[in-house]
Amino acid sequence: MISTNKLKFDYLIAFSNIIKELRYFGTYNPVEVFDKYSEYVAICDQYRINNNLHNGFKKTEGFSIENLKQLYAETGFAIIGMHYGAYRPAQYIITDELKKVHPNKKILIVVDEESFKSESASEEVVKTYKRQNIEMVIAEKSNTALKIVRHLKSGGIVILYLDGMTGYGEDKYPIQLPFISSEIKIRSGIFRLLEKVKVPIVGVITPELDEILISLPINTDNVISTASNVLSFFRPTLLKDPGLWRLWYRHHMFSENYPIVSHYFNGNKDNLNENKDNEDWICEDLSPNLILNKETGDIYQKVGNY
Repeated sequence: MISTNKLKFDYLIAFSNIIKELRYFGTYNPVEVFDKYSEYVAICDQYRINNNLHNGFKKTEGFSIENLKQLYAETGFAIIGMHYGAYRPAQYIITDELKKVHPNKKILIVVDEESFKSESASEEVVKTYKRQNIEMVIAEKSNTALKIVRHLKSGGIVILYLDGMTGYGEDKYPIQLPFISSEIKIRSGIFRLLEKVKVPIVGVITPELDEILISLPINTDNVISTASNVLSFFRPTLLKDPGLWRLWYRHHMFSENYPIVSHYFNGNKDNLNENKDNEDWICEDLSPNLILNKETGDIYQKVGNY
């Protein structure tokens, strides 16, 4: 087999996850979704280097930013987002406005250790966070939960991303919820904290790169229903345009229970020679090379000429 489609490892994994998640519906073209995803990742990287490259937002739907400011004047709350669309520019514009309510009060953002290092190394991010009085707290640290609780009780805001999937230690009681066609396991820790503190959650996502959608405040009196309500707010946007989700390359780490699609090619290793058109995506980052079957999303090691 001579392959004309070579992918880096993270992109190969992302493409595999896209195929497995979306093929059930029969309405998506996984190659088109992956192409859009690849273009979108490049845009995200540009926003991280220079947020001024974003052309701004034409509209905000749902709960307005002015309503968010009024809520902040009365109570602390959590903003939960996803790494979708123009999530970074949206975060920046919302925190710029919220800072006007309590100029001297910090806003906490929960990140994993890897993100903390990469964000701290970005001059643009460090400058922005300093101006906005944002403090990054590392999800994996043992004292982070206490810091979040104290901050929320004092009327502060905590920003976190539902698809971050990190925290301190092992989560013994993860929450399993529908994603698109599979189910994903979400860490329950933040929802248990919010249930104790009794502060609302506000979901934020950008359905288009120039549009912000903000949910109404969601009560946090039940861990599972709260998590379900938050993901339900995000799901219509994910279904409409899955190519704008940044973390496809990590999806396999938290997803399970894909639908069984019996009428599709089974994709076992012995059938590869009979269906060469379905295995023309290759990753040469590793040895042996990896081959992706674009019908099933399965990945195989390349053996010999196949």
